[in-house]
Amino acid sequence: MKAACARCIVVCFPLVIAACVLSLALAFSSASAAELWIGAATADITPEPPVAQEGVNIATTIRDRCTANVLALESRQGERVLDQAVLVSCDLCILPGVQEGFRQYLAARQPGFDINKLSLAAIHTHTSAMVLKSPYNDKDYGDAVQPKDYLPFLYQRMGDAVTKAWATRAAGAIAWGLGHAVVGHNRRVAYRDGTAQMHGNTNDPKFSHIEGYEDHAVDILCFYDAQRRLKATAITMACTAQAAGGPVISADFWHGVRELLHQRHGPELCVLGFVAPAGDQTPRPQFRKEAESRMERLRGLDHTREMARRIVAAFDDVAPLIAKDVRTEVPLVHLVRQVELPARIVTTAEYESARKICDEMDANKVKGHQEWYWRGYQGLIVERYLAQQKGQWKTFPIEMHVLRLGDVAIATNPFELFLDYGVQIQARSEAPQTILIELASPAGYAGYVPTPRAVQAGGYSAEVLVNMIGPEGGQTLIERTLEAIGELFPKQPK
Repeated sequence: MKAACARCIVVCFPLVIAACVLSLALAFSSASAAELWIGAATADITPEPPVAQEGVNIATTIRDRCTANVLALESRQGERVLDQAVLVSCDLCILPGVQEGFRQYLAARQPGFDINKLSLAAIHTHTSAMVLKSPYNDKDYGDAVQPKDYLPFLYQRMGDAVTKAWATRAAGAIAWGLGHAVVGHNRRVAYRDGTAQMHGNTNDPKFSHIEGYEDHAVDILCFYDAQRRLKATAITMACTAQAAGGPVISADFWHGVRELLHQRHGPELCVLGFVAPAGDQTPRPQFRKEAESRMERLRGLDHTREMARRIVAAFDDVAPLIAKDVRTEVPLVHLVRQVELPARIVTTAEYESARKICDEMDANKVKGHQEWYWRGYQGLIVERYLAQQKGQWKTFPIEMHVLRLGDVAIATNPFELFLDYGVQIQARSEAPQTILIELASPAGYAGYVPTPRAVQAGGYSAEVLVNMIGPEGGQTLIERTLEAIGELFPKQPK
């Protein structure tokens, strides 16, 4: 047996070494600078009201149009294609299951690129169409557009835009930079008794502090055609698009951002909006509200347009500076990883509480909107616990995209990831600039990922009700993300 093993080592070891050398050589080659080809397109994905929305709402009017904005990238050395990426920013709330269905739709149309290199992300506007069959009673929505009606329309519109972006890609250039805008604020209000609430009352004697950090960084990518005309831009910041409200269809502050940028750079400019880790962030301040509102009135702007003004001001500050360092040849490497994260365990007490609520609601012959909503989420807790007892609820699978684009790392996750996790990745990343995108490529409902202090304080966003993974899974996500970034940006000796 030992002799056989020794022979195996003698024969196999050189092959292993050769394979490792080849793997490293390919990785080095793929990370080399290459000509960047760029395509961009925009699709109007606005349904005609009435339209079903998240939270048992029905939109009755259109305030402004929702769009899907597509960026197609390809790196080439001569006629040889090195890598590809198609990124789509959607003016939608969440995207559970949409990417899988859209990939199948595109595959039938033969778009000509690796379908696995496509990633969809949502801006998290609640004033958009619902895309997932909800736990509510369909009859609650009457004749409003529901997911079964909307998804075929969405796929067709997005499909046309992706096909156009891919078909019109051409040699171009890129520049990147970092700006700042005060848009996102931590929305978890902490009290002296150790509890916390999302959007809690700060005008309260028990109010202690705002729970977490805020990050006002704005990551900006600019893409140009061969004549150095601005063709597309991707803007990422740690804030969801939740400045607007009401029973309306709206792209929230991203509509105002695009409107202002189109005035400056032409209506053909494709503007992709992305959300960095912002599970505990909001565009609405938790205190000084009257003073903030007064300043908006003095400017003659509502809150949504004030947020847009700040974002575009950051863009206007950064764009001329990075235009001094426009590059036509950069590395483009796109990794797609299937990652298993530790699932958040449902305790017996959480199961018993959810089971009791379900039983009580099931006994009611008539259920209102909110009862259907609450029953659906409590039922998921019961299902997870029972699966857990059978050993079937241990991990939560996700698809993660990690790209190198010049000196920039881009990494996605499907969650409403609390900001602290994003800060950890940013601080430890080997890339000179790291852009993180949440609410991207979800296979199903992914929920929030709270911090340990949030779990201890409780409140919505930190409960098992809306957590598929907890802090343990969040930390694993950090490590897997950093490992992938490290492959694309090997640590340099100091």
